[in-house]
Amino acid sequence: MSDLMKRLARLPADRRAELLALLRDDEPDTAAGPTPRQRGDSSPLSYAQETLWFLDRLAPGQPTYNVPVCFRLRGRLDADALRTGLATVVARHESLRARMADGDDGPVQVVAAEVPVELPVQDVTGGAEAAVEAARALAREAFDLGRAPLWRARLIRVADDDHLFVFVVHHVVFDGWSLGVFVRELGECYRAAVDGDRADLEAVPLQYADYALWQREWLREENLERLTGFWRERLDGAPVLEFPTDRPRPAEATYRGTFIRRFLPVGGPGAVQQLARSLGTTPYSVYVAAFFALLHRYTGQDDLVIGSPTANRQHSEVEAVVGFFVNMLVLRADVAGDPTFRELAGRVTPTVQEAFAHGELPFEKLVEAVRPDRDPSRSPIFQIAFTFQNAEGEVTLPGLETERVLLSPGTSRFDMSWNLFERDGGLDLNVEFNTDLFDPESIEQVMAHYGRLLSAVVADPDRKVTEIPLLDERERERLLHEFDGPRRERPDTTVVELFARQVAERPDAVAVVVGDTELSYAELDRRAEEIAGRLRAAGAAPNTLVGICLPRGADLVATVLAVLRCGAGYVPLDPGHPAARIAAILTDSEAVAVVSTTGAGGALPADGPAVVHLDRPAGDGRAEVAAVAPAPHDLAYALYTSGSTGTPKGVLIEHRAVTNFIASVQELFDLTPQDRVLGFAAVTFDVSVFEMFAALLTGARLYVVPDEDRLEIDRLQALLERAEITVIDLPPSLMALLEPERLPKLRIAFVGGEAFPGELVNRWNQGRRFFNGYGPTECTVTMVVQECAGTWDTSPPIGLPMANHVAHVLDPHGEPVPVGVPGELVIGGLGLARGYLNRPELSAEKFLDDPFGTAPGGRLYRTGDLVRRQHDGALVFCGRIDQQVKIRGLRIELGEIEAVLSQVPGVRQAVVQPWADDRGERHLVGYLTGEPPADERLRAALGEQLPPYMVPAYFVRIADIPLTTSGKVDRRALPAPETTQAATGEVRYADETEETLAREVVGPVLRLEQVGPEENFFTLGGHSLGAAQVVSRIRRQFGVEVGLTDFFRAPTVRGLAALVRTAQAGQLNDDDLLRMLESMSDEEAAAMLAAEQGQAS
Repeated sequence: MSDLMKRLARLPADRRAELLALLRDDEPDTAAGPTPRQRGDSSPLSYAQETLWFLDRLAPGQPTYNVPVCFRLRGRLDADALRTGLATVVARHESLRARMADGDDGPVQVVAAEVPVELPVQDVTGGAEAAVEAARALAREAFDLGRAPLWRARLIRVADDDHLFVFVVHHVVFDGWSLGVFVRELGECYRAAVDGDRADLEAVPLQYADYALWQREWLREENLERLTGFWRERLDGAPVLEFPTDRPRPAEATYRGTFIRRFLPVGGPGAVQQLARSLGTTPYSVYVAAFFALLHRYTGQDDLVIGSPTANRQHSEVEAVVGFFVNMLVLRADVAGDPTFRELAGRVTPTVQEAFAHGELPFEKLVEAVRPDRDPSRSPIFQIAFTFQNAEGEVTLPGLETERVLLSPGTSRFDMSWNLFERDGGLDLNVEFNTDLFDPESIEQVMAHYGRLLSAVVADPDRKVTEIPLLDERERERLLHEFDGPRRERPDTTVVELFARQVAERPDAVAVVVGDTELSYAELDRRAEEIAGRLRAAGAAPNTLVGICLPRGADLVATVLAVLRCGAGYVPLDPGHPAARIAAILTDSEAVAVVSTTGAGGALPADGPAVVHLDRPAGDGRAEVAAVAPAPHDLAYALYTSGSTGTPKGVLIEHRAVTNFIASVQELFDLTPQDRVLGFAAVTFDVSVFEMFAALLTGARLYVVPDEDRLEIDRLQALLERAEITVIDLPPSLMALLEPERLPKLRIAFVGGEAFPGELVNRWNQGRRFFNGYGPTECTVTMVVQECAGTWDTSPPIGLPMANHVAHVLDPHGEPVPVGVPGELVIGGLGLARGYLNRPELSAEKFLDDPFGTAPGGRLYRTGDLVRRQHDGALVFCGRIDQQVKIRGLRIELGEIEAVLSQVPGVRQAVVQPWADDRGERHLVGYLTGEPPADERLRAALGEQLPPYMVPAYFVRIADIPLTTSGKVDRRALPAPETTQAATGEVRYADETEETLAREVVGPVLRLEQVGPEENFFTLGGHSLGAAQVVSRIRRQFGVEVGLTDFFRAPTVRGLAALVRTAQAGQLNDDDLLRMLESMSDEEAAAMLAAEQGQAS
């Protein structure tokens, strides 16, 4: 029994899990194992090999599937004996003498009777580091799968007694288990060669090609149905894992990569094994459950899918065979309901057992059965692989000290591949990752968090997964304090006091310009005092509110100042809003008066507060009321915003919040009295607070844009030029229509309110400073800002907190999340609102005491916005927590699609919006202005930069993008797309080429009698290997080459026909062209030649 236990302990973790799963599997397996076969010169590939062959055809000459093996050998090495040993191993295993070739019925493997076995010696200078770099270079050389052998070996000599043995082999003939077989036999053969003997090795019972034949026979009918049925049910509705990346995912997957290796101490020797026993499971299941817990914490997803390779050597006959046996299992975990780790492990254990019990279905067949949405930007089904092994393959050579050297071929097959190896007291963790998606510091961070999580569950498996600390104290403190805004001492003052200083210092300077009307600071001050007198008589005083319902003009600005000098706060009202909304705001605010005009006050309620009409003379009998100056803590304004229930809520902002904000932007933008600030925003939008007071509290000019000019692009452009505006804060959707190159005086562009593409930044930051600002109404205009210099490929981050503010990214339990992990943005500081008017419950819910002691003022505000932090501290906006756009389980950034659409020639503006059809199916719709090209050209342009799921299903051409009164895109006003029914009945083809392709090429591959010219190959059940078959059939049918990548971009009969015609045209010589022209009428030939000449010119 003890001998059996030792044998079991030496087995890799996945092999032990397979044995356990087979013991518990309800389905008896009566099939005989693989046996030696009579084979000809060639034999079929296994399903796994077929996939790698296809991938190589799709992107030839790549080292993605190179497997580098490298050992440092110290001591007296017998190089001839090592070459002899290598030759013996190669002679024993056909896989090491095989190549791939095209057969009549698909790809085949051809085994050579013998291949040259060379072990050249390369001398390097520069020591071990130079030797390792030479080994890396060898690992990155691609293989030609059509030439045997599919491996190369080399000795790199560092010194006479110091070498690197490098063996690089293609994965199509080798796997992780094969490494153990290879190094064991190589060691024995080397020992024998050194002693002048032949190695006493047992004969290899069969070869890999025998297994491939057996696999195809076994995977028929009953076995195939049983396995595919299981996986279809298991993976029904499986989501895409949205692990946060450092860069946007490319439209087509790339495989550039590297690896990082670290040791993780985990609770002392045998700690995980003890935990596994207490949980009634295996160490492998513990490690997998911990990994699922980590993914849940990083993504917030409850339904998680990963891949895990299995040795796939259930039959003893193949245990000593070198070959590509490994298979990918798919593990799906449910982390819903906030489980403890013990509960999660209890869910994961049967998942692992069932997966291994059904693990003989090749992954290629699994994908074919599940038929996930095809997305060239990521691998199908899963994007992260997880492997656990007891030990790595080590070679033992007599007289030599050997050490494994890990090499990377510079590639990564998945987004990430995690490889765990048990060591005393912990784990060796090797993570291979895609460098186009991740930075090394992000991978280092997530590795450390996995180790911390493992240690925590070993100590207390009954802790909830969401409560396990990922951050150490140093990391937590850094996130809470290092990225705070700078602390600035601010005078305890008010807007009224700061404006009075400007009036005293520059009374004759121009303060406000509206069309042809100009008011100096002294004139504006006098007008504000006139209005203030009338308001005091109407009851305006500290702790009261006054409504303002006025058209845009100088009196609007004067009235704002008048209300403030009464000590009251102003409530802006839009004369164009519905009367019911205005009435509701006046009732809720209990305004003591409303300032309006006869023309603008039509929507005011008859039974509302007293109306002060500025276009009517003041009454002679009004009593003088003493002026009471406001205090810094008094209200400046109450701005009403839409609530989730549809009822507006009033946000209360105090004077000190406004003065702190203005002081911050004065410092940030270096504002001076020479500046000219555009007053574009509606007074009901808090950007108007920035525009008015950035100008008037600095001594600069405020240019108020008249109503008739605000949304007339030509007039707005003319005003910006004529007035020589220096500071703007405009919605990105409007800026996209303006011409910044015609604004040489503009020095500050302050933008925010909605996401915008990097292309907009690049147009506007030339010769001026460009800032992206973020701030909900509850935080006084802006609290987070990012200066955007240089060139931007993507939307810029929203940045870091301004002076006297803090910004935290927190999980649902109120704890900081790691860098890169999305969480709720919670902000605090001197700009924070007092709360919501008459909404104490909502105020208590959204405005919290600061538990971290970081925020000036001692409070924090929960924004409800989802953000993530970059390593430099800058915040990236990810959307609303409760309004994420998902199409078929995929999270989509609409701004990314809009940015690409905006670059298509002819498109002036683009907005993308999700839309649900009558069946509830959600689609993306692109709304375009200008003169966009046809839908096919739009899809082709998008397909070059975006994955298919991000290409809109419909395009709607409209004259103008609808805007709200604040200048933002009015998404509710976008029309629904017009839909058409799919064609039925007789299929019509444009020409003989289309018909031949449908009937002789595409149809047979799909096993369909009829294929429409515009039907998508993949939605009809096609897959990657089928696409390769289509290309092969085209070669035989038409005698031309069509690229697989081109077919992926146009996967229809009609698209294929165009590719075939293009290929045929490229083969025509002058005689062919003349014969074609002679077959036409004179008019047709002349027209074609004229057209070609026009295109050439």
